[in-house]
Amino acid sequence: MQRVTRYLTLLTLCLAMLPASAPAQEEGGELMQLIAWEINPADAGKWVQGIQKIVQAAQQANLPANYGWFFWQEDIFRYRLVYPVTNMAYFDDPQQWMRQFAETPGQATLTEAFQQLNEVAATTKSDMVTEHMAAWSRETELAASTLPHAHVDEVWLKGGMEEKFDAIMKEFIVFLDEIGYVYPLRSHRPRLGGTGEHHIVTFFDNRENFYGKNDLDQLVEQKGMSEKWGEMLSRFSSLITRAHHFDSDYRPGMSYSPAEEAASDAGGS
Repeated sequence: MQRVTRYLTLLTLCLAMLPASAPAQEEGGELMQLIAWEINPADAGKWVQGIQKIVQAAQQANLPANYGWFFWQEDIFRYRLVYPVTNMAYFDDPQQWMRQFAETPGQATLTEAFQQLNEVAATTKSDMVTEHMAAWSRETELAASTLPHAHVDEVWLKGGMEEKFDAIMKEFIVFLDEIGYVYPLRSHRPRLGGTGEHHIVTFFDNRENFYGKNDLDQLVEQKGMSEKWGEMLSRFSSLITRAHHFDSDYRPGMSYSPAEEAASDAGGS
């Protein structure tokens, strides 16, 4: 087990990269830890196989659903883990995840997975805990949980702009509802770690539709709302120091979600 110590941090699962005791804050929306890795191109295949083996170990151990996770691929060699946690107190005992494998058929498989991952060159690009903000989010007939792609806007606020950002995000959601934008959106604010970025995530079906017939800017123009949209974007830009945008693809084979697997099985039966 000494050789696998480095990767016991891999899924935030054993040795948390965040402080062992998080500062006390009032709990709000759903919390999740986000960790992004960049993988050495020569090791990418082995890294993916190692994560898939962890999924196999979780299945063998019948890991409880509340310890499940989701993987998204941001580009060829960058992946992000989305790991929901019940509350900030989880980080007082991050090794609880590891204990779920003890004395189960998955324990040996998990060790094998970490041994394989220990041979891979991977760089942690970010590690943070975020909180889902329902007031900055929206659902549509296209359920976010069923969509395999996401467009992510990362934005960094200027100091003291939290209240104005909250107001414009709520205004933004109302605007999307008014013009009938088809895609769901979920937004998150930082709670711990990272560099303070806020995440605005739009889930979509495929790029042809997202950047084609369902393109937001085209819809705004069709609805005759370009002037209002431009004014909102101008005010939004005045609140942030910088922004980063990228697309991401869900990787079910690297994810562990018993509820999702059950729904898939039921749909195929």
